[in-house]
Amino acid sequence: MKITFVAIILVLLFFASAYFFITSRSSEQEDIARFVTVSVQRRDLSQSIIATGIIKPKVGAEVKVGAQVSGVVVNLFVKTGSTVKKNDPLALIDPRTYQSQKDKMFALREIAATENAYAERELRRDKTLYEQNVLSLRQFEATEKIFELSLAKLKQTEAEYTYADLQRGYTNIYSPINGVVASISTQEGETVAAGFLSPTFVTIIDLEQLELWAYVDETDIGRIQKGQHVSFTIDTYPAETFEGTVETIYPKAEIQNNVVNYVTVVKIVLPKDKVLRPEMTATVQTFTQAKENVLVVPKNSVQIEGDKMFVTVLTNGRVDKRYITTGINDKKYYEVLSGLSEKENVVIK
Repeated sequence: MKITFVAIILVLLFFASAYFFITSRSSEQEDIARFVTVSVQRRDLSQSIIATGIIKPKVGAEVKVGAQVSGVVVNLFVKTGSTVKKNDPLALIDPRTYQSQKDKMFALREIAATENAYAERELRRDKTLYEQNVLSLRQFEATEKIFELSLAKLKQTEAEYTYADLQRGYTNIYSPINGVVASISTQEGETVAAGFLSPTFVTIIDLEQLELWAYVDETDIGRIQKGQHVSFTIDTYPAETFEGTVETIYPKAEIQNNVVNYVTVVKIVLPKDKVLRPEMTATVQTFTQAKENVLVVPKNSVQIEGDKMFVTVLTNGRVDKRYITTGINDKKYYEVLSGLSEKENVVIK
């Protein structure tokens, strides 16, 4: 009886163990079936730095046009937003005073030229008489002196006429560059007074001469180098990506709210069908490192354990914890330097 009871107990234990093994095995298979995996693959990978930027006009692309003479503005030929070409008229200052001065100096120059011509004829005549001993040396020298004075007077009046002509020309104000009128600070009927600082009429910006200022954090500036490829987006055209190249890194930092940034100047490729304007805000991505055809795994498959990284590998229905060494990374992938082979399946979270 005792032996029979022991046998029954053993049989029950056998069936219980078998049931537990089968159910646990089934549960494990179900868990494995629920895993989502991806294959280790090869692809091009690039590492980048994200920064905020602003579109700026290049040096010389923004010109403040002023007046070099004083007077009343009688005509203003442009308005804000007008497109202008180099040497297009912008404004006219009342020219009457300057025209009158020019006419006066023209008349004085003509008188001086006539007097000089007469003095020159007298000099030639007296020189002949002096050589024939008809005229004394003293009389000849006096005639020569009169000629020299008339010549000096002619040069003076010519210089004064040239100055008066320039002043008259300054009443016409022309555009020095191609561009768009950004602002107008003087209106028709106003009197401008030209002094040490020329009063500004209009500000013109050449929209073909723009650059991008990227404000890079001090922790990242060490990885920025001249010639690196840049892509950026602006709020006005959120679906468009624009391209550029790092051109200059300013040595002096800009500090705002205790945040240290360095200005990186980007030479941009202007789009043909879109208009970029100064002070537009940009999100800038500078590519600091790039590799081609490297092994990668998704970032959501990698877990961190202390100072190590590992992934879960699924092989023939079994899961295996695998430590890996990584290289560069972007928003989605890690480069795998060691620990995995191409086409192995890793579990993603």
